Amino acid sequence: MFRGQERDASQMGGPGSARSEVRYDATVIPEFDKRPAFIHVLLLNKTIRLFVVLGVGSVIIPVFAYLFFFSKEIGHGSKRDIIGTCGHPTLYHVPCGRNNLSETECHQLGCCYTTLATCYHSLPSEHQLIIGDDWIPGTPAILSPLRSGTPYVEAALPEVRFDVIIPEDGSGRMSFLLSKANNISSARNQIPTKVMETRDLAVHVYSPTFFIEVKRKIDEEVIFSTARGPLIVTENFIEWTLHLGADILFGLGSAYLEPGRKHLLLNNLNTSATPIVMGYNAKLKLFNGVIFNTPGLTEVEILGSRLIIIRAQFDKNFEVQFMAGPTPAMLHQQSKAILQNQYTPPYWTYGVHVCDQSAKRNLTIVRHDLEVLLNETIMFDSHCLHNDQFWISDSMTLDKEFDFLRQLLRGAEKKFLPSLVLAISYGGNPTFIDARDHGILFRNPSNLLAYQGRLRNRTVVYVDWRTSQTSNLSTWFDSQWQKIANLAADGYTLEEVNPRDDRTSSLPGPGKLIYQPERLNDTLEELLPWNTLLSDSSELVLSRHNLLGVAMLDLIQKKIDPTIPLISGAAGMHSRVATLPSNVSATWIALRSEVDRIIGLSVAGISFTGTPICGNAPVGPANVSEELCIRWYQFGSLLPLFRVSADRTPNRFSRYGRRLMHAALRRRYELLEMLNTLILEDAAIIRPMFYHYEESANFTTELWEQFMFGEAVLVAPVLLPQMTQIAIYFPDTFYELWSGQQMPANDVLQYAVVESDLPMFLRPGFIIPLREVVEEEIILEGGSVVPMSVERSRLKPLLLIGAFTCNARRWKCSTTGHVLLLAGFQLHFGVDLDERIVVNVRANVSTPELAQQAACSEQASLNATIVRVQLYGHPNTTQPLEYAVGYDYCQEPAKQVEFANLHRKGPVDAYGNFLAK
Repeated sequence: MFRGQERDASQMGGPGSARSEVRYDATVIPEFDKRPAFIHVLLLNKTIRLFVVLGVGSVIIPVFAYLFFFSKEIGHGSKRDIIGTCGHPTLYHVPCGRNNLSETECHQLGCCYTTLATCYHSLPSEHQLIIGDDWIPGTPAILSPLRSGTPYVEAALPEVRFDVIIPEDGSGRMSFLLSKANNISSARNQIPTKVMETRDLAVHVYSPTFFIEVKRKIDEEVIFSTARGPLIVTENFIEWTLHLGADILFGLGSAYLEPGRKHLLLNNLNTSATPIVMGYNAKLKLFNGVIFNTPGLTEVEILGSRLIIIRAQFDKNFEVQFMAGPTPAMLHQQSKAILQNQYTPPYWTYGVHVCDQSAKRNLTIVRHDLEVLLNETIMFDSHCLHNDQFWISDSMTLDKEFDFLRQLLRGAEKKFLPSLVLAISYGGNPTFIDARDHGILFRNPSNLLAYQGRLRNRTVVYVDWRTSQTSNLSTWFDSQWQKIANLAADGYTLEEVNPRDDRTSSLPGPGKLIYQPERLNDTLEELLPWNTLLSDSSELVLSRHNLLGVAMLDLIQKKIDPTIPLISGAAGMHSRVATLPSNVSATWIALRSEVDRIIGLSVAGISFTGTPICGNAPVGPANVSEELCIRWYQFGSLLPLFRVSADRTPNRFSRYGRRLMHAALRRRYELLEMLNTLILEDAAIIRPMFYHYEESANFTTELWEQFMFGEAVLVAPVLLPQMTQIAIYFPDTFYELWSGQQMPANDVLQYAVVESDLPMFLRPGFIIPLREVVEEEIILEGGSVVPMSVERSRLKPLLLIGAFTCNARRWKCSTTGHVLLLAGFQLHFGVDLDERIVVNVRANVSTPELAQQAACSEQASLNATIVRVQLYGHPNTTQPLEYAVGYDYCQEPAKQVEFANLHRKGPVDAYGNFLAK
């Protein structure tokens, strides 16, 4: 390199010089006198560099292959003493034992220890079960532990029975059952499967170390595995690690499961255990899931790797039922086939249910409030009077005041839906004495007498609804039921199903429980003391807590007609009942949580549920936000169950708020036929966006602030205060439900909203039915004016709203829909757009006598006429089209009506040019 220097003007001969001259300094630069370093020679030589890379790779590649791919060799060794690696990624670290273990304690458990003072299982874990090489599919397998010691206080069970059960219906379901070897009925009288495969899947059970894998036959991809964590089974506890191969998980009563969190499944005032986890595999583009049983205290931990760690009470058995999907709709069907929980109460159950939940019970105030509702024609369908009025231990005397209120409801065509408090007042009442003598009460561990708690300002005792002394329980309940039956109620709401104590409960100290979940103490503050005992054994109530509401519900349902609706705060996934949480606060955060909960329950197969409108927590703000309640009314109008506290009915707010709340109720009544159709078809009601738009699953799996109402309507409720616009994702072209405005496809739109809006959009290709409900009041035969009811709204004619989907040239379009009025009574309707517009309506009736009586008799309970159809999405006009249909099932079961296509311009290409037909 040379450094150029320019001479100054004087040296160059001055400004007038004819020639400029540049000199170069040729002085040697010192740094270039050195020879290249040896490392530079190595790095610059291609041959040497190649050998260095190959040498490093020959070391690193086998190490990573061992760490990440050795699981393919699991089960192929002959030694029982498998020693795993501690070098697997942190995301797959499954905690081992309690917190704060020392390195020595951790290693004694056979686990790995880090400098961060964490103890975790090796991979594969040393805490596994062994299966004999001679096991034959179709027979029960007896498993034994690899280590007799466990990270918990109990030793491992010496023998555990394992069964595989695969239904032959081709549904894609399969069951893996672990049970105590001495439990004869562990397999639920089902024959283990001999053929370990279905049409699309193969089940592999590895030996000698026991692992299960489910693989797809088409590509050998593993979609379910138990190989990535421990399996620990003791006399009273089980820990099992499952992997769905999923990138995103949802379930446990939530629309999205955040990695790194622990979930406590223990029924309390506002949650019921929902042990269902589903996932989405982005690579394979498939959905799958598992259902497991949770009799009592259960914790589910979701690791960053999406490993699912279940730590649960182990009773007689623990069953994991795998659902292969692969679509959300098929996953829902598989879940419903397992749960068998379809609930179809009478139509009036969809109405508005009001209940006074004030702290002080006063029938004079209840009477005044009820008369105001009727006089001001506030829309409602049933009333409970007061939720503290009817205790199972009270005499329930039918005095004149009570009889007047009941008749007041009957005269206005309203239902009586009392709340039954299922705790027993302590004292000299016959209910308590009889329950004590029959030995069916929870017991105090210190003296083994009936445990006394404090509830609703009473000293109470608690019934063990799942007791093994079933004859004693039935005898006692029979003696109590007659006074309940004397109420002549139209249905019942079951209160205090989950036993709780308003006093500060004692909390378990270290080592008192086999495993103590992190959030347990917060939950126990709402329940009984942790050491309360069952009525028939020395086991804790915690071990069977989630079974109490299920057993109580089963007992009551044996006493009542199946058409009498029941509402319960806690029930099992298999229970056929309307569910409603308690203790939901009146906050925006609570409203958002309710939306998330409803989506999670609905997609899992728990359909007939609702949200307490404006909250129902006993302690809350004195003045509830009117805007919050308006938004809650709007969201709740889409759910099967609608219940509101008497202090949050529309008349408790401003005239403006009352008008908007009544508009939400009127809209609910309009949409109920669509809701009823979904219930009768046992279909998902509130569906996450990925349910129908799997191609957008990478975007929609975490999107829960908007959802599909059935398959045809997109809903984006407003869930924050003072919003003027909200972001809505449209995966397809949609049309605003009431105006027909077209929304852009595959786009996120900032949609303007006002307080009266519940943004709803219709999907192309679908027609939905609505009742034409305009009035908010009705006039009875005697001349009295009463609020509109659900049953009366069903006597209004139907209106159809549809949106066209068109062919590529956009000159042939169609849209279809149906409504299921009753089981076996369905109306199909469709509209075809070509040279003319053709509307078809056809009845599909399997029980003509029932349909005639329901729709055509003098005592008709429903209207089967369609007056008009409103259509969006005509390719040549943005204006909604409206046509009279004039269909009447009682006159003609099928009808076709044709209209001129006034906007027809012929077929066009992708650029809007007209084409010849």
